[in-house]
Amino acid sequence: MAPAPIHAVPIQMTSVLPMSLTSSARVPRRPWPWGACALGLAVFAWAALGAGLMVFLSAIGMPGDGNYALASKQWLLMLAMAVLALSALGSGVASVLAWRTQRGRGMAAVAALLLALLGLLIAVPLLVQGADPVVANDTIWQAAGSRG
Repeated sequence: MAPAPIHAVPIQMTSVLPMSLTSSARVPRRPWPWGACALGLAVFAWAALGAGLMVFLSAIGMPGDGNYALASKQWLLMLAMAVLALSALGSGVASVLAWRTQRGRGMAAVAALLLALLGLLIAVPLLVQGADPVVANDTIWQAAGSRG
């Protein structure tokens, strides 16, 4: 007995890739809400400033203990300042994108206002003090002419 001939049956395959990757037709996608991104990053920058302040205040020890507590929290302070800088930069970029693409102009304006207030909060003490904002000009030993 002869074997039955095998006929190739066409298999219909369905793709799991989105249409935009498999065809040349472009699928419209929803644009990014840049205003909401800007506002979220601006609030995140303020939260990073608050977290850095709380870490700094928790590291203040008793007088005479040295700087061991602050040295142990130094990496947390640097992390908070890095998050502050990156989120402020991202919020500025997202604010500009929101304003130019008209995607959340109101939220972008609020985010820019929050960033301006944050910049003033950081810059004004540095500008008022002059060269070195850490050293006080009217301490007791400087008024007496000696250091102790």
